[in-house]
Amino acid sequence: MNFHPFTTIRESCKHARVGDTAEAFYRIALADAVEMNSAQFHGQLLAEQAWENAHRPYYNVWPSIVPMLTRLNLDLDSALIRLPVPALCIRLPKEKNPLAFDWKGESVSIRCMLLAEINQGRGLSILIDVGERLGDGKDFGVPIYTYRNFRRQPGLTVERALQELRRDALADLGVQIPNELAANCVRLCCSLCLLEDDPEIISPDVLDRDRAQFERTGDGKYIQRAHRRGKIGWNVGRNIEVAPHYRRPHMALVWTGPGRSAPKIVPRKGSVVHREVVERLPSGYDDSE
Repeated sequence: MNFHPFTTIRESCKHARVGDTAEAFYRIALADAVEMNSAQFHGQLLAEQAWENAHRPYYNVWPSIVPMLTRLNLDLDSALIRLPVPALCIRLPKEKNPLAFDWKGESVSIRCMLLAEINQGRGLSILIDVGERLGDGKDFGVPIYTYRNFRRQPGLTVERALQELRRDALADLGVQIPNELAANCVRLCCSLCLLEDDPEIISPDVLDRDRAQFERTGDGKYIQRAHRRGKIGWNVGRNIEVAPHYRRPHMALVWTGPGRSAPKIVPRKGSVVHREVVERLPSGYDDSE
């Protein structure tokens, strides 16, 4: 299955020859954002810079698991939502994408989302991409994202934080994502931050040529090879299948650790009449590569 890639402003401006390195580009672009007095542009650049500095980690989120994660009731403290890496791209499938909506008679899909820390850890920035670009779309096309900021505060539940999400200042321009769908995008991001490190639901993405061998052996050398090639990612829900006539498996929020203080989202298998098949794969992230 193919997934939508995330395009940074730096990548879209590569033909403009602004700065010879990523560091130089962001230094110039951030200064421009300050001069323009554009908080949104500045925040987007900071999120993209953090993601590039983290070596562009991503989750490929497969269609079967999206409804399971967006239906969860996250009645827990919002301060417990933490990114597993400094910044993270959520990539959705090009086919069978469950996060789609109608816009002026055409089907539009949520392609990907970029998550990053904001306000000294008091919140998360979520940039939602539906494929809008500013420019000619050929040699120059700056991506336009829908913004949502998720507030993290002790005592504020995730559900309450989702209710207070606000549309960004430019939401009335271009494609407008329905409020409920935008909230589901943020809910999906929160749920992904709570996934247990469980090989039943999340596994490292490796090079295409190594996939069969990795699935057969689970050898970590294939993960390291992918990291050396700049591919640092995971597949979420890749092998969840549902047998005919059986109810789909589901995810559950459970409390783990000392004093049951750590929330984790885990898969729940059905009974004899509610059966699932989940392939077990190892997972991990070696940040030394």
